[in-house]
Amino acid sequence: MTGKKRALCAWFAVSFAASGAPAVEVKTGSEDFTLDLGPLIQPRIEVDSGGPPGAAAPSGHANIDVFIRRARLLVRGTAFKQFAFAINIVAIRIGERGNLNVSPFLEDLRFAYVPAKDVNVEIGLLLMPLTHAALEGAAVKSSLEGPTILLYNNARLLRETGIQVRALLLDRRILVRGGFYEGARSANPPGVPAFNPDGIPLVGGMVRLNLVGDEPAYAYPGIYLDGMTRISIGIGGQYQPHSGGLRAGSGAYDDYIALAADLFADVAMAADTEAILTVGGYRFDYGPGNARTGYGLHGETGYRWGPVEPQGNVNWFNSDTKKNSYLKVAGGVNLFLYDHRVKIQVEFASSIANADLRATPALHQIILQTQLTF
Repeated sequence: MTGKKRALCAWFAVSFAASGAPAVEVKTGSEDFTLDLGPLIQPRIEVDSGGPPGAAAPSGHANIDVFIRRARLLVRGTAFKQFAFAINIVAIRIGERGNLNVSPFLEDLRFAYVPAKDVNVEIGLLLMPLTHAALEGAAVKSSLEGPTILLYNNARLLRETGIQVRALLLDRRILVRGGFYEGARSANPPGVPAFNPDGIPLVGGMVRLNLVGDEPAYAYPGIYLDGMTRISIGIGGQYQPHSGGLRAGSGAYDDYIALAADLFADVAMAADTEAILTVGGYRFDYGPGNARTGYGLHGETGYRWGPVEPQGNVNWFNSDTKKNSYLKVAGGVNLFLYDHRVKIQVEFASSIANADLRATPALHQIILQTQLTF
């Protein structure tokens, strides 16, 4: 193998696998194949109070819940130096409100080929590009949850089947990520207007300018913990014709459009400290008069001293109809015992979901979550 090809293979292994999440290497006995396993468990204690009647507990009092927020097994590998795959099996909210009838499901399935350095062609069940926060990995966040206002028209946990290109250009200053995704398809019975009647895929993408550092990973950390600074700004969008809301009196569906712009900054400071800031603005358009049409905002901030990081985050969506608006304001403290591999997160949150923000009482939550991954 030539030196150039060795360098390409080494870079490919790093760029494909690097998501900030640790993994266990499995010896395959061949340099043509690599295999990593990444198990994860996130036990949670949650105390709910307030909110609309019955939102916390049927009695109207506080509710205490002990459950598993997420359990997963991530399998990643490379083959013949230029091909790679990832399979992620997940079960979520195991035991929440006493519900043990939870089945694991396929969250991610990726096949990748690298024709040149910094260029990835991927096909499978993929994270949809829009903003940095929309592409962050569940194990490497600063806040307990990512943005909860991403009103995609047909996605499961922000994933869609599709084919995309992910590339770093101009000495890694420009990140381009996007492609074609299955999107929404009609499942209406005969006699009911069909949405997306021509079966046109959804097109989505994101372009980022890396002001400091770069991010070659498939799923980005919300906080890196590695002593390096990364700052970027980006714009993103998604579009699919006749896949939004049913237009009143016309029998036809409006187009689905999502637009976003955002900033991500993770600044390494002296003496093992780190500051983070994420701000993103969104516009989701399902057509006039649709409850999912409106403007949104997601923001996170935090400052880490050694293993301790106070953090705060906000999610806001203002529906044009005012009937499907959302607001969540949260803050807490993270304790990184062994970086993201072992951490404890405590957060207090107040939220109003799918309602009139002026007339609906907020649901309050105290959450304690632990994480173990390796």
